[in-house]
Amino acid sequence: MNYGLYTAFLGMRARQRTLDAQANNIANASTTGFKAERLAYSTFEADKKSLSDRQSLVTGVAATNAIDFSTGTLQQTDAPLDLAINGDGFFQIQTPRGVRYTRAGNFSMNASGQLVTKSGDLVVGERGGITIPNQGQISIGEDGSINVEGSTVDKLKIVRFNNPTNALSQDGGSLFVANGTQAPLPNTDSRVLQGSLESSNINPISEMVAMINNNREFESMQKSVTLLMNDLGRKISGEIGRL
Repeated sequence: MNYGLYTAFLGMRARQRTLDAQANNIANASTTGFKAERLAYSTFEADKKSLSDRQSLVTGVAATNAIDFSTGTLQQTDAPLDLAINGDGFFQIQTPRGVRYTRAGNFSMNASGQLVTKSGDLVVGERGGITIPNQGQISIGEDGSINVEGSTVDKLKIVRFNNPTNALSQDGGSLFVANGTQAPLPNTDSRVLQGSLESSNINPISEMVAMINNNREFESMQKSVTLLMNDLGRKISGEIGRL
């Protein structure tokens, strides 16, 4: 094996993963409650054996991903079913695939009067699915209590995780799924803001600059691979010429 080629390949693969994440971030810059995916590079060393059977090392580059749960900008909409969370809590959502969590509070009512997400998944309350009477003024308190004409209908189930970066994985768009390492905890410190939405935490300009820099690094490694391949080709031709 040509270990120079192998190292360059690992570096290119890591930057390709970064490019995919950056492209997805930019595509979701206007998605309510979206959280950026970040990748961090790390180097590693692996044992290899030379022709003389002595131990030596080959260095490679790997990329690990993590979700950036920093809060996006809170924007006022004045729509009664637009909700934002001021704090580190998550709305609990029931989907056909199981329980999910989100910061995207652009909710609406379906034909049955149930509170649902933009995709039609049920928003979970303390009593399960939330059904809101279709007549009367809807008021949602900072504690998540849902009131219609002064009568309490239900209360939003809002949870938190001690370390959401380790506890949650993205499940497309603004939904997150728990990986089982941490149990969701009741959230008593967050405040629900009616008539507001949390935007994504993506800065499109910064993301584009990072993508350009990443592309330059990828192209640099690509040139290194080309040079290594040319050098390998010359060596092979020289060996064949001696036969």
